[in-house]
Amino acid sequence: MMILFFGIRPGKTISIDLKQLKCPHCNQNDTLTGESTPNFFHLFWIPIFRVTTTQAVHCSHCKKVYYKEEFTKEMKAAF
Repeated sequence: MMILFFGIRPGKTISIDLKQLKCPHCNQNDTLTGESTPNFFHLFWIPIFRVTTTQAVHCSHCKKVYYKEEFTKEMKAAF
């Protein structure tokens, strides 16, 4: 009998300061931070291939979170 350990786990999150952009909700400058997190298929805790990548933008002033579907043209260009 053989036991396999597999599943999906997040990889290392990459943060990007979006200093040149203004938050569409609160209109504050220099408050947006973008985060990109890849999700990998793992076999025995070894990442084999990337399944998806989650992207979000956070405003440090109003705490609003924008997901990939809600990105403005400027946010898409910054990623």
